[in-house]
Amino acid sequence: MQQSTSEVLAGRATDDARPSPPLTYASTRGAPGRRIGVYYLIEGISSHAVALMLSSIYFYTTGRFGWRSAQNFLLAAVLGVIYVACALLAHAITSRLGRRQTLVAVYLAMSAAAAVLAFRHDSPPLLAAVLFVYSGLSAISWPALESLVSSGAGAHELSRRLGVYNCVWSGAGAVTVALSGALLKYWPAGTFVIPASWHVLMALLLIGLLAKNRGAAAPVETEGSTSSGHAHLEAEPELLRVRTLALWMSRLALPATFVVISSLLAAMPTLPLVLRLDPAARTVVGSVWMAARWVAFLVLGATVWWHTRPRALLTAALLLLAGFIAVTLRPQWLPGEPELSTGPWLLWMVGWQVVLGLALGLIYAASLYFGMVLSDGSTEHGGYHEALIGLGTILGPGAGALAEKVGHGDPYWGVLAVSTVLAASVVACGVVAIRRV
Repeated sequence: MQQSTSEVLAGRATDDARPSPPLTYASTRGAPGRRIGVYYLIEGISSHAVALMLSSIYFYTTGRFGWRSAQNFLLAAVLGVIYVACALLAHAITSRLGRRQTLVAVYLAMSAAAAVLAFRHDSPPLLAAVLFVYSGLSAISWPALESLVSSGAGAHELSRRLGVYNCVWSGAGAVTVALSGALLKYWPAGTFVIPASWHVLMALLLIGLLAKNRGAAAPVETEGSTSSGHAHLEAEPELLRVRTLALWMSRLALPATFVVISSLLAAMPTLPLVLRLDPAARTVVGSVWMAARWVAFLVLGATVWWHTRPRALLTAALLLLAGFIAVTLRPQWLPGEPELSTGPWLLWMVGWQVVLGLALGLIYAASLYFGMVLSDGSTEHGGYHEALIGLGTILGPGAGALAEKVGHGDPYWGVLAVSTVLAASVVACGVVAIRRV
């Protein structure tokens, strides 16, 4: 059945009154600590692999193939299209196979894809083709993992779990991208050998977990919630209203965060300041915003003040717009000749990356938390969350690539186009904040 746009944005909040599907495998009561810890381990190592393949890859294409921002933008946009399509299929696939079984199959396929590039990584067409496959597989994996981490938790426990979840993936990604410059400099093939190895190891870990459960006579998992009850339905009407408003605002802003992230990842390696740096230092400077986002996740996971302040998301959206422009464009009033000076510009860029990372962290955390608390940790919601991420990856780099083509390769056109998309998201968040009071 076709769903309306409002249902997708609201994470099917209209379904909240319906009872959960019957549980088809043993409750996680008594085992969440151990089991959730395994999922965090899988998440962290998989995030390391995905960051090498999909985040730092633009430093690879720029350094090895000489690609400019327009080519990186185009690659990112196509990856986004595939990501959206596959993220929306995640619920159907996990419903048929089960979440952990799905992850086993997906990780083995991701390992095979990365292994192809480990042996042949000097062909741009082959690189792009394999990344298309890898991106689609990645989009299927995250909703399943998010649901496994979220299932069976009340509102406050869910906030804590997702706080840890966000710190794990963002921390792994930040460290990976920061160190990827050294890897690209001294062992380029490692960009693909390491993910191929990690994914197969994670698949084996999950296979062992499944075998252990079967040995304990636990029923086989199918897709179904392990929720201990619709915790959000127990909330007072005012709290439910606040959560719904926060979900709408965060989901309108979530594509904007990945407009910024995907555009920044594609453009960062080509910025004049970054090109002047040593290859190993480029990724360190270019990953400051990731470290700041990790700090935001750490704070948000340990606090609950943001649970009842949805309009903080509007401020975060405004900071996204300002931060992206500040990081990508060198202000003319900074001292020194643009061709020679790096100090003032470097401080400016690093400072605004911190602001950018904090804003990104709030919007992402809100989208995942409020969606999961309103849908009882469903894989279906995880699919919507990831699809909106993919939508941002299409809109930002797509607009940048098109604008640079129109502007005859001038990168300023790309920044202007991406900023226009971000401005539209800020306006949408403002309208929702006003109309849904």
